[in-house]
Amino acid sequence: MENSSNIFVTDKESNIQIIKDITSNMISSLTGNMFSFSLGLMLLNTTHSPLSFGLEMIIMPIVNLVFVVPIGNIVDTITHKKIIILSLITRFFALLALSATIGLFKNDYLFIPITIFVIINTICSSFNSTAYSAAIHEVVNQNHIQKLSSFTQAASSLSAIIAPPLGMTIYTLLGFKWMILLEIFASLLSFLIVLSMHFHYSSKKLEKQILQEENSKVTSQIKKFASGLTYIRQQSLIMEMITIGTFVNFFFTSLTIGMPYIITNNLNLGNSPISFLESGNSLGMLLGSLLVGIIPDKLAIKTKIFWSLIPTILSFTFLGIIFTCLKDYLSITILGTLLMTVLGFSLIILNVTTQVFLQKKVPNDLLGRVMSSIMTINTSVMPIGTLIFTLLFAHIHQGAWILISNGIIMLIYSLWRMTKL
Repeated sequence: MENSSNIFVTDKESNIQIIKDITSNMISSLTGNMFSFSLGLMLLNTTHSPLSFGLEMIIMPIVNLVFVVPIGNIVDTITHKKIIILSLITRFFALLALSATIGLFKNDYLFIPITIFVIINTICSSFNSTAYSAAIHEVVNQNHIQKLSSFTQAASSLSAIIAPPLGMTIYTLLGFKWMILLEIFASLLSFLIVLSMHFHYSSKKLEKQILQEENSKVTSQIKKFASGLTYIRQQSLIMEMITIGTFVNFFFTSLTIGMPYIITNNLNLGNSPISFLESGNSLGMLLGSLLVGIIPDKLAIKTKIFWSLIPTILSFTFLGIIFTCLKDYLSITILGTLLMTVLGFSLIILNVTTQVFLQKKVPNDLLGRVMSSIMTINTSVMPIGTLIFTLLFAHIHQGAWILISNGIIMLIYSLWRMTKL
């Protein structure tokens, strides 16, 4: 197995790399979220379809499942900087193609170019994120891994707070065509920043490129990817983390669907409280990301998981309770925003903790396959959960009880599985 000790990055260079990575992530996350939000608004205004804001949620798990083998193998074979650059270039040309062709489609036919773009964008994003996760040892040293992961996540969380109102303003004033042009410009900036970053490769990583053609056959690719799954099965702690994560992700789709539905349809409070609750979630993620970046990395992984997972589930459950017990606008907005802040805070600590653990635990030459496998497994339940809970909320008038029930189920199951960690 390739060992991270074969790669040396100084503290000074690590800090410079962190600044570049945060800047690139801030640019791409902010404009990307603005673009996605304005894309949903444009589709909704043009087609009046409820699918407008859910298109990516359906496409992403399917694309991840189809491409999980090549993504994992390619990331563990080709140098990571080359993968990131190629994914940025591909996305850049996909944006250019979208800008040139979107005016040719009207009404529901708009879903044709948008769906094609979302598929290409999802593939590029999967390659990009997996390569970045696997390359963390090549960008910073061991002591800066947690700082990089947490501050990068903080940049994403800050973008999530700013993007919706900013995206809506620019879209309203200038139109969707200008949003595409803005995203093209941001992609170019991110590309230039990545070009300036230094990825430190061990000799073993470079030698793998020579063997790339030999391993190009489908059978070789599957066999190679299977070695990553074999490693996961042999690690009991990682297996338990995947089991808990998949179970919790399934039930968390009920919050994504149910929270806005309950507020608008069951409580008839309009759209305003939803924006406050979503902002609270993003604020919590920002605060949690900053906290993880400055606290010492000394606590055991089991302790970190417990003290981040349980508050996440309790916040989820109490949201259902206040939706059941309270009916007025002010109480729902204030208490709901506070609970969503706690939820976002604890959830991001959980995510960063598990990501850092995997990046430190998994051998470098398996990290791409392991990360892509875990991401695919965790997101594969989202379309199923979306379908099931959409039907349940449509037929159960007191939708808040669905959240309460799901919270109790997650709490009992997680406490039981935690005893096996």
